[in-house]
Amino acid sequence: MTINAPLSPQWAFVVQFRAIPGGLVYAAGRIEHLVSGRTAHFQSLKELTAYLDKELHASESAVSPVQ
Repeated sequence: MTINAPLSPQWAFVVQFRAIPGGLVYAAGRIEHLVSGRTAHFQSLKELTAYLDKELHASESAVSPVQ
């Protein structure tokens, strides 16, 4: 299935993964929300997805009109 939706800079992130000796390659790293410049370090995929969820909801609120 192909999704043909425009890509918004509000949802652009840079994710850097850190290799942990003897561990999973993607277990830790740093993420930056490009529009706001906010960054976070994560130690698990659960922390990474929690950060993305928070930022994406904040971005939705920022671009949605207030009723």
